[in-house]
Amino acid sequence: MPPGLSSVIQCSRRRFNGIAAASLMSGLWRSAPREDGEVFLRDQARRVIESARLSADAPNNRTGHDLHVPGGNMGYPAFWIRDAAMMLGADFIGAAELSGWIRLICSTIPEPVDYNVREGVVVPAWSVPDHITFEGKACFYPGSYETGDRQGGAPWGKYPPLDDAFYFLQMIVRHWRLTGSTTPAGPTLTTSARERPLAEICDHVYDAVPCDAETKLVVAGDVDTENAKDWGFCDSILKSGKLLFPSLLKLDAARGLSELFGAAGDPDRAARYRQDAETLAAAIKPAFLTSAAEADEGWLHSATGVGNQPDVWGSAFAVHSGAISGDDAARISHALGRAYRERTAVRGGFVRHLLTTDPTNAGGWERSVSPLGEYQNGGYWGTPVGWYISALHKTDEDLARALARDYLTTLRGHLRPDGTAEAWEWVNEERARTANSLYVATVALPYLALQDAGLLGLLRPL
Repeated sequence: MPPGLSSVIQCSRRRFNGIAAASLMSGLWRSAPREDGEVFLRDQARRVIESARLSADAPNNRTGHDLHVPGGNMGYPAFWIRDAAMMLGADFIGAAELSGWIRLICSTIPEPVDYNVREGVVVPAWSVPDHITFEGKACFYPGSYETGDRQGGAPWGKYPPLDDAFYFLQMIVRHWRLTGSTTPAGPTLTTSARERPLAEICDHVYDAVPCDAETKLVVAGDVDTENAKDWGFCDSILKSGKLLFPSLLKLDAARGLSELFGAAGDPDRAARYRQDAETLAAAIKPAFLTSAAEADEGWLHSATGVGNQPDVWGSAFAVHSGAISGDDAARISHALGRAYRERTAVRGGFVRHLLTTDPTNAGGWERSVSPLGEYQNGGYWGTPVGWYISALHKTDEDLARALARDYLTTLRGHLRPDGTAEAWEWVNEERARTANSLYVATVALPYLALQDAGLLGLLRPL
């Protein structure tokens, strides 16, 4: 690791606030009674989301909007776009608060020209921030809370992460589905420069993310000169070429926008996004799907350049979201099943990004800021568990139920005296590491994913 890099990591998007795993047995936590698993998980999602709430009148919130931060321990003291989007889909976040988020994000979007932070660090016009400070200022890069000319650059990228645009657009679609209104904050929204119609903002934000002209897949350039992060849960990982996860998010956004503009009486835009969605859906398999050792198994790889490795999270999400279907989804489901049974991807119901058996870098990413076994480079996370269960269920209901049981057992085994699960961001028992308790995506996103998949019933006997 380069000199001084360990101190930089401490300020990253997912700071390493680990504590010794021995403390798990210190008596501070108690196990939950075995009530209905669906009721338990919904209650935990509600509790942890509420712990992460920051009202508009809170002394440290000067944005003028109600916010939810990534976790109730305030390990990430800012408003993160992707984490906020991962709380949407049930009744945890109301339409009024979501409308405020959309207005706040819009107010930070730079336009009409690129924002040249400093030499070699460029925020393209219409970029969505990585996170927004409690003063309402945009941080376009992971790694710090800087909002001026000290943000970005190595190792966090010449350009901002490539996922936030699609999470922002997902918020707009979610607001429409929640309210039926195709104008979440009125007929126009205000960017950093001026008022513009919602449709115009959607078009510009969607188009600001670089893509391959033929396939529409999201792309990134050389990791040494550009190093754009594909998405926030891999912001300490270096990748290049065509990129799986942001392409999946783009597909989801295109499908949603097509429906929204159809409902808004804008058939041309609806057709444009529908065509993009069809092009993306057709491109994902040939670009990323690779056969596994067994004939009935397959994995989606994370990138076509640096980081060309089987992507556990991305494979599960692709099946869950419907980006991959039919026999191809079954192949991925079988591979995920083997990884669960052989403990190469899952421990205690939490999931790592890569297989422990991946030969590229001893079970780690090809190139990473994070040390092996830490954070996004070998830590185990609750965030993707719902996707994984959903994908397993395509071919093996018993395995899906077993994974759900493992996950709930871990949450129930580590409760605070008030009955709230510790809900760590990531763990690694082998290294006696846990990080960031009360992390919302650890419990809220699995609940929402299972709800979307119609699989909450799997939890009822557990």
